[in-house]
Amino acid sequence: MNLLGKISAFFLCLSLAGCSGREAASQKKSELEGQVSISGAFALYPLAVQWANEFQESNPGVKVDVSAGGAGKGMTDVLNGMVDFAMLSREIHDEESAQGALAFVVGRDAVVPDFNASNPHYEEIMRHGISASDARKIWVSGEYKTWGQLLGTSSKDPINVYTRSDACGAAQTFASWFGAKQEDLLGTAVYGDPGIATAVQADPLALGFNNLAYAYDGQTLAPLDGLAVLPVDSDGDGSVSEAENFYAARNSLMKAVAEDRYPSPPARNLYFVTKGVPADSASVAFLRYVMRRGQDLNESLGYVKISQKARTDNFRLFRTAERGRGSRSNNTDAMAIVFMALVLSLAALASGSIFIKDWNRKRIYRQKLSAGFMFALVTLTFLFLIAMVVGLYLKSLPILHENSLWNLLTSTKWKPSQGEFGFGAFIMGTVFVTILSVAISLPIALLTSVYLTEYSKTSVRKFVFPALDILAALPSVIYGVWGILVLIPLFGYSLLTAALVLCVMVLPIMISLFVEIFSGVPQELKDASTSLGATSWQTTHSIVLRKSLSGIFASVVLALSKAAGETIAVMMVCGSVPAIPKSIFEGFYTLPALIGNNYGEMASIPLYESAIMFAALLLMLIVLIFNVISRVILYRIEKKNG
Repeated sequence: MNLLGKISAFFLCLSLAGCSGREAASQKKSELEGQVSISGAFALYPLAVQWANEFQESNPGVKVDVSAGGAGKGMTDVLNGMVDFAMLSREIHDEESAQGALAFVVGRDAVVPDFNASNPHYEEIMRHGISASDARKIWVSGEYKTWGQLLGTSSKDPINVYTRSDACGAAQTFASWFGAKQEDLLGTAVYGDPGIATAVQADPLALGFNNLAYAYDGQTLAPLDGLAVLPVDSDGDGSVSEAENFYAARNSLMKAVAEDRYPSPPARNLYFVTKGVPADSASVAFLRYVMRRGQDLNESLGYVKISQKARTDNFRLFRTAERGRGSRSNNTDAMAIVFMALVLSLAALASGSIFIKDWNRKRIYRQKLSAGFMFALVTLTFLFLIAMVVGLYLKSLPILHENSLWNLLTSTKWKPSQGEFGFGAFIMGTVFVTILSVAISLPIALLTSVYLTEYSKTSVRKFVFPALDILAALPSVIYGVWGILVLIPLFGYSLLTAALVLCVMVLPIMISLFVEIFSGVPQELKDASTSLGATSWQTTHSIVLRKSLSGIFASVVLALSKAAGETIAVMMVCGSVPAIPKSIFEGFYTLPALIGNNYGEMASIPLYESAIMFAALLLMLIVLIFNVISRVILYRIEKKNG
């Protein structure tokens, strides 16, 4: 090849390379980029995670974040512009629609009644089934209290009814099947789908309800071990026909839901909710993927695909929605600027002494700066408390405007849909379980602490103290699980069970504090008592305990505060019955459990959210009252001993 040919070939290669580079750049530029955020209902969470994973594989430039937390939390997040999509397992409330919420159907599932597979009336139950009228007489009116009343036999075996304690789409959907609301449902209330499934599996006479995915085994597709799905008598003729019996496997029930042979409700749609039409290309692409290709994942995870009509309605809603596009308001940058300004201001103050040459003035400046900084921290701590009280009070104003304070504090009627918010049962439940738990734990903690400090050997203390530290550090949910496994089979969901769980929780803290207090009693006082002929117990009683009285009282108040504010452990074992317990063997409800059960789902309903904020304010005031009373008594004790 001559020189001219080589030059031509060289420029041809450059040209091709340039074209290839431009093509690659153009292709890279056309790739989808961005971030999609989703939060909301637990019922839709497993499917949403799978959608997110598959979408990100096809679109590596897009990051999809999915978090659960309750349908109400997701709705609140999307209406406040914090996320792009809310996962919803119920119908939209009017208050949410008024704020611009748009719901796109992305799947279907069902809530099914279930009972224990070891029920002595299993065959009769499967033949009879349950109608909407039967369900209402069990869960709402309480007319059916025995299995004989349901089945039309002479059996006196009680129906042990279970419902959900946490406000949720499943309970709302199930209740709407027989014309009720979740707040109308009777029975022992248990947290979450797994909670009801576990309770029903452990009780041969139990009757509950679960989301489809929690009633069937994901591997075998048969009902969970120990659980039987109760057939629905759709036509109400008192028996389950062959056409109504499709519960042996998950797939057959899903097919019945898809073909509308299972009643709706309790079959239901699952939604992705946006505030207006999605504004960015990544969110639009993800929503289109979910409504098309993403539906291929539904059946494998126990969900029903959306119908062609639902898909058409989705796209019609998407195209014709005229509400303003939702946009996320992100105040992260503003917060970062404020934080950096604060850091720079502190740094400027600290470095001010560099410009002071006189050593004595520099020392005085640093001393004043340190004193001012510590005063600011103390003041800030106090302001935090004031800010919390004021903030909760302002959030509680709507419920205070709608109801009198006396009625809120004394009424035991809890019917939010009817505007009745009575906190009397929750207040009494909180006080009862707190006092009972401390009453049980106090003598145990005192005697254990006295033994460890005054009588035990060093080897015993070396073993016990690390064990106490471990027990004190355990998450409260572990104590709740222990209560479910050990105490509930003995005492049921009751005040006694919750008090024992709290007792075990506060014991390590009380014992550790008592040991520190008793160890601080001067040895000279003990020796003086012994030298006067006092026995070990007389010395302990007259010197150690008397000298430590103020410390003991302060420790008890700390235990009271912890017990009063405990949420998850009590929520798991209390039964969540909104009534004042008449005995220690009855279910009850506490303020922390009320907040934990309802806030995530009901945060998007203004008056309901205000009621939950008022519950938080009450809880805070109860703890403050405990502490104020203790300070007064402690002052009198110290004054008397002084």
